[in-house]
Amino acid sequence: MRLSTKRPLLGIMVTELKRELPFASSDFYKHLTYFGAREGLDVVVFSPNRIDWKGNTVRGYVFQTETKEWVPKLYPLPSLIYDRCFFSSKSSYEQYLYHVKKLRETPLIRFLGYGLGGKWEVGQMLQKEQSLSSYLPETSLLTSGSALRNWFQTRDNVFLKPQGGSQGKGALHLYKETTTDGNCTFHVKGRNAHNGLIEHHFKHFDSCWHWLRSRIGTRPYLMQEYLHLHSLEGMAYDIRSLVQKNGSGLWESTGMAVRIGKPGSVTSNLHGGGTAEEVPAFLTKEFGVSKASELMATVAMLSSRIPPLLESHHGRLAELGIDLGIDTSGRVWILEVNSKPGRTIFARMHNEKARMKSIANPIYYAGYLLQKKLS
Repeated sequence: MRLSTKRPLLGIMVTELKRELPFASSDFYKHLTYFGAREGLDVVVFSPNRIDWKGNTVRGYVFQTETKEWVPKLYPLPSLIYDRCFFSSKSSYEQYLYHVKKLRETPLIRFLGYGLGGKWEVGQMLQKEQSLSSYLPETSLLTSGSALRNWFQTRDNVFLKPQGGSQGKGALHLYKETTTDGNCTFHVKGRNAHNGLIEHHFKHFDSCWHWLRSRIGTRPYLMQEYLHLHSLEGMAYDIRSLVQKNGSGLWESTGMAVRIGKPGSVTSNLHGGGTAEEVPAFLTKEFGVSKASELMATVAMLSSRIPPLLESHHGRLAELGIDLGIDTSGRVWILEVNSKPGRTIFARMHNEKARMKSIANPIYYAGYLLQKKLS
């Protein structure tokens, strides 16, 4: 039975999981439902693979606020779509490609924002802005063993990361040491595809490369300048800055936090067991009041400059998670920009105001797009 909806419909587009409730982040989407109701929007969570193009309908899930449960229902295709699809592999992406492409090409359907490509593509867009070049670490594609060997001709370290990865999975710090007899040994520290800590040592480059190939397979990887991004206590850390469009269609800073990795980790991601702290207090402890103030100004500047720049090259965006590193000398670096950011940092810091704002903003921005269409 088709459910007719008199209110505008926001569709949250997700990838399916093989379980009773076939999608992740249900608590986040439940809150979106509450905010949507307050703003006069219905919210449905759906997989693009559940679309019936002949009837222009989709079977998705709605959260019933009375019974506090998710219920499957049939809806007309939503006029607005919030893309929260996460693909674990290229084959996973290809399973959804046909329907996502068709949705994008449907004239009466609008996306709040279009997902950014891989880290390499994002880096290339950022490189076009000359004023940002000093904040971007040197980066190359890992195309072959020869490319990696050449990198080590002039350096002792490299940071390897998957072009399409997230949560620090598969990130590796590879470094070489020269022994007393003049030979080089190679050492790897990092995280495997399941976010577990790994550490290996090799006497020769060839054996190291053979191991890397067996781990990486055909996944595209980047070689990046290794940055000393650790605290005085030796913990890896970075700053996550969440910027979103608001109900006026303008970019604003929702909040930021320092993410600190657990001991021995080369990444600071919370999914790898890290913790979160307030930025001003942490930077003051690390660098002193004056330098911390200067760093905060730089972080704020980058957080405001990056979104419109990426949008000018990429097309509409709704929110961005901007990851910034600060090395031991106090230099700021742009590490990554993610168009489908999480909100875990605010819950970890018990910052309820920022957490609620981060959830509400996609709803407010959806309302802005609807009003813009009507006006």
